[in-house]
Amino acid sequence: MTEDALSLAADAGRLILEAGGETYRAEEIVVSLCVSWDFRDAECFATPTGLMASVTDGGALSRATVRRVARRSVDLHRVSRLVEITARERVCREGPLQFRKALDSVRDEKSYGPVVSFIAAGASVAFFTLLFGGSLGDSCAAFLVGVGIKAIQFAGSSRRFPDFIINSVGGAATAALSAAAVYLGLAQNLDKTVIGSIMLLVPGLSTVNAIRDTIAGDLVAGVARLADAFMAAAAISLGAGFAFSIASFVQKAFL
Repeated sequence: MTEDALSLAADAGRLILEAGGETYRAEEIVVSLCVSWDFRDAECFATPTGLMASVTDGGALSRATVRRVARRSVDLHRVSRLVEITARERVCREGPLQFRKALDSVRDEKSYGPVVSFIAAGASVAFFTLLFGGSLGDSCAAFLVGVGIKAIQFAGSSRRFPDFIINSVGGAATAALSAAAVYLGLAQNLDKTVIGSIMLLVPGLSTVNAIRDTIAGDLVAGVARLADAFMAAAAISLGAGFAFSIASFVQKAFL
């Protein structure tokens, strides 16, 4: 029973990390669940790539478990639902069996479909382009670029490509599609279109969580998230720079 309940709490913490939640939130959820189920000396140590949890049962025997976080995304709705069912368990104390059912329901919830995601991605970068001073034509072109970037992200994630590769290809696609839009007359300002569109790839949540974890004293998690954000930014820059270099070479050679 101890192993099952501890594993269940660790699964909840792993889902938080997989959905892009903060490491402190994952630790709090694991510890609060163990305390709700009357375990003593509950401890949890989480990083963006995994967590370790341990408890002491009624017989003074220590139990521990480890969970690896292989894939991470941004799903704040799932984070909110996990916090919700954990808070309900702390108050109602329904037990591990009922919490398992609630956790499975959260895990099985369908995320937004491709059509909604494409429209949301296009709309977000369109408004970013306007925010950065782009024209209406730049905004419309950025909408199409955003849809293209989201399609690349969907394709890369479905094939389980590393995030570095997805961000590199996304950065190259941003530069190439924005340049094509300017060449075709759909956009007037290449810089505004690129800046607005590339915001879809910028690791803002990782950067904010890195700062928050560092301030809170979670140095390992903070440095890990900061390194993740730096690698994402480097991949985006590498892809965009490569695309612009190819475009400049073609322009000088053939035009």
